[in-house]
Amino acid sequence: MAYETILTEERDGILLITFNRPKARNAMSSLMMEEFSSELERWDNNPTQRCCIITNAGTCFCAGADLKELAAGTYHLPEGKENWGLLGMSKHRFKKPLIAAVNGVCVGGGLGLVLACDIAIASSHSVFGLPEARHGRASTGDGAILRLMQQIPQKYAAELILVGDNIDAEKAYEWGLVSRVVDEEELLPTAFKLAEGIVKSAPLAIEYSKAAMKEAAACDDILLFYLFVLFYFLYLSLN
Repeated sequence: MAYETILTEERDGILLITFNRPKARNAMSSLMMEEFSSELERWDNNPTQRCCIITNAGTCFCAGADLKELAAGTYHLPEGKENWGLLGMSKHRFKKPLIAAVNGVCVGGGLGLVLACDIAIASSHSVFGLPEARHGRASTGDGAILRLMQQIPQKYAAELILVGDNIDAEKAYEWGLVSRVVDEEELLPTAFKLAEGIVKSAPLAIEYSKAAMKEAAACDDILLFYLFVLFYFLYLSLN
């Protein structure tokens, strides 16, 4: 299907989605959100497509919501997908794995989108940040703060949220925001290699493993602590 704001390519059970509004820093307009969420919905319901890679054209992965539309009051969520989140996917649970392949600037809602993916890799010149506080906003609309606190150490998360400075790809790797940093020309080959590994595994095993990952990530530290205590005393009672 032809879209105006994204490009798509299918390859051996893998879907590649490329954000294609480079002149607008790939900001998520209402149209782009509609096209992006529709393609993701089609992909998630297609049993022949097992994994999705999300990347970008131009020098910016995604600058978040389209501020011009927000200022004009024309920004709106896709009909029937109002609970999917501000970027067309951040609050929706997909059955299959999503890989973010970041190639450039990834800030604000763009970082929130990366945090919503299962795997994230980046080119070596990429930068990441949450500058919302400096503009009088909080990064809560797409669940970015919640996911950030779950996915990286809290002091690192606090630095991103409260200080607002961007970090480079190497620091993003050290902090655990991305799992690999590669040269730009190796970004998509690396993403496809990871996706090919997923495709080789049993579909239901991947689906259930991802569901278990999400449930585990949703548990807070106190619940994990009490579960640990419960299983510890259960272990003592059996020995």
